[in-house]
Amino acid sequence: MSSSPGLVKFDNTLGAILVGSFMSAFLYGLTCLQTFIYFQRYPRDRPSAKLLVSFLWAIDTLDAILTSHVCYTYLVTNFANPLAILIPTWSIKLHVLVTSISDFTVRCMFARRIYNLSHGNILLTGVIIAISLVDLSVGTMITVKAFKITTYAGLESVSTLFYLNFASNLSADLYVAAILCYYLWRSRTGFGKTDSIIVTLILYTVNTGLLTALDASAGLITYAAMPNNLIFIAFYLNLSKLFVNSYLASLNAREALIGRMKSDGMVSIHMSRISTSMPKFRNRRGTGAELSQSQLTDSRLTSSDGTEVKIQTPVDSIPDALPYTSKYHEGSTISFVGEGYAI
Repeated sequence: MSSSPGLVKFDNTLGAILVGSFMSAFLYGLTCLQTFIYFQRYPRDRPSAKLLVSFLWAIDTLDAILTSHVCYTYLVTNFANPLAILIPTWSIKLHVLVTSISDFTVRCMFARRIYNLSHGNILLTGVIIAISLVDLSVGTMITVKAFKITTYAGLESVSTLFYLNFASNLSADLYVAAILCYYLWRSRTGFGKTDSIIVTLILYTVNTGLLTALDASAGLITYAAMPNNLIFIAFYLNLSKLFVNSYLASLNAREALIGRMKSDGMVSIHMSRISTSMPKFRNRRGTGAELSQSQLTDSRLTSSDGTEVKIQTPVDSIPDALPYTSKYHEGSTISFVGEGYAI
């Protein structure tokens, strides 16, 4: 039976918002689950780390509430008023700002990882901070201007800002993934067990950047190709949730990585190739000592949790700067490859 020629279709408007909302609800469920897992697994993490995770959960909850309000307004409140789809709700306007704040927070944490892994490279860290600030500023500007716009057609006046918003998201995600992968790859020690963990970290990093980059790309392409419908909103509704979940997943993966390190009771470490942010071992007098790059000899130490670690130290280092014991903070670092990838 053929459809009536006068029948209004909502596949690329209400349909897009509905599908985006379904996916958003699914991702919010993952956020809640990962937040619960985090607090269960890492009770000894720093208070600042717990506060950050709590903030991300709270802002993702606000994001989910706004998305639900968008759906309810169009599909329930205005069920018999199809023309309501022409008017953007206040919640969808505010959603842009909430997304920008969430993304900015997560990128600041990735910037911290870049800073640690690059041994304090201010330039590389500054680039991601600058891109993140652009994204946050553009998101704020879109929100302010959007509250003065009464129809979706009027969003044409801020189309340049939308392009810049999607582009900054895409470039920031690719940049973070590229820089982290580069420095993680350089952190290889030459020992199979340690290097396999670094490869795992690289895969986590690639997946983090890939998911968000694909979503931002899809949103950018659909907005550029179809500016007169709302398909791009389906992707935008999930952008921050993908970012938050990717970050939480990397935090919760620490236990599995530590388990791999402990599986054979020993970890080989090449001290001269470890990030300078790694906690130093104490010598007999209880002071730290820098180790120079030279011929190595094997020593052993046992961490406070019983993990035996083989340390290769320079033979020409200070005679009494021998390994003592290292307190193994499961809650603040992933492995002995340094704290560069820590929370």
